[in-house]
Amino acid sequence: MAEVTTTEKQSRVRCEDEKFLEAVFNSKTYAEIATKTGQKVASTMARYARTKAALAKKGIELPAMERAKPTKTIDNAENMADIVRRLKAAHSNG
Repeated sequence: MAEVTTTEKQSRVRCEDEKFLEAVFNSKTYAEIATKTGQKVASTMARYARTKAALAKKGIELPAMERAKPTKTIDNAENMADIVRRLKAAHSNG
């Protein structure tokens, strides 16, 4: 796994370039790369952008990554409408 260097305020996961690039070529989303490298998704996205820019100067392209789509299980519109009705009723009585 990746080496973990801990300080008082934060823990930093360091990942070798080879392991990072292997994860890039075996993944479709930033979240998958982050899982494989042990890094945070935001750090992974930033590193991917830096790496892609550096390799583009050498004429090498990395595969395009996608953001993981949030899964929407229920429609919140009806729930929000109920909350608004309840709040309006509470405020009109007060």
